[in-house]
Amino acid sequence: MSESVADHFRNGGADAYGNAPERAVSDGKGIPCRRCMAMVAKGQPYLVLAWRPFSQLHAYAETGPVFLHAETCTPQENHEDLPAFLESPDYILRAYDAGERIIYGTGGVVNRPDIRARLEQLLADPAVEAVHIRSSRNNCYHCKAVRAEMTAL
Repeated sequence: MSESVADHFRNGGADAYGNAPERAVSDGKGIPCRRCMAMVAKGQPYLVLAWRPFSQLHAYAETGPVFLHAETCTPQENHEDLPAFLESPDYILRAYDAGERIIYGTGGVVNRPDIRARLEQLLADPAVEAVHIRSSRNNCYHCKAVRAEMTAL
């Protein structure tokens, strides 16, 4: 999530459903911030909001709940590793084309240690513009990799 989008929500801007973000305090268990891609620590305030990580509305533009530090946070600098908040043993990876449509046959559950190799494989296909990394348990959007950022993921 870009800083400008995060600031919009932190300043009370409407989420994907037109609601103001909900404010809560972390219990330290499973609250991944979509801006800095780290877990929200116990006792820290965070926002819950509906977010659609797509540029336009269409049949594939899923909306779901995400968490965001209530205060400004800094994204991780080291993009060689997977984001710190990806702590589960496996994730769904699914490729999208330039029109943000799912490329059928690309989706599947991938063990965490195999994510980078699968991303490289998917992004080597010229039809693939981006790959979403989603929860294998709840299908929640976590983050995406794009070809230009592959060397920086």
